[in-house]
Amino acid sequence: MKAVRRSGAGHVSTPRVVRSGNMPTDVSGPFVCGWSAVGDCAVVRVAGRIDKVSAPAFETELHHVITTKRPTLVVDLRRVSHMDRVGIEVLRTAGELAVQHDGWLRIAGAASWLAERLADIGERICQYPSLADALPSYRPAPST
Repeated sequence: MKAVRRSGAGHVSTPRVVRSGNMPTDVSGPFVCGWSAVGDCAVVRVAGRIDKVSAPAFETELHHVITTKRPTLVVDLRRVSHMDRVGIEVLRTAGELAVQHDGWLRIAGAASWLAERLADIGERICQYPSLADALPSYRPAPST
């Protein structure tokens, strides 16, 4: 089932997933997600709102990256403007899926309000202040 958001005057918009090697630049909609390969891991860049409307698209994209591309990934949250409990659960589930596929999930660049919400996401998902800090060429993966 496709998630649909209604906004003002009956306008309907659908969360978009952008698959590209470049960082998404169009954030006119409520949610944009894209991934690219960086070394031996994938970087998933997210912008906009992650809520019950956009969470299914976010979950689908993370599942796709983990199961078909690379199970080692960094989720870049620098451009996230809102995340509710369902978005946090998507990250927790994706982290578990990554571990099941012999990988890991790291979070990078979360604003302070979001970092506080994500503090209890799980011991296997580490948070880093920046994307550079989270990339494996700068930090080794946590031992399991």
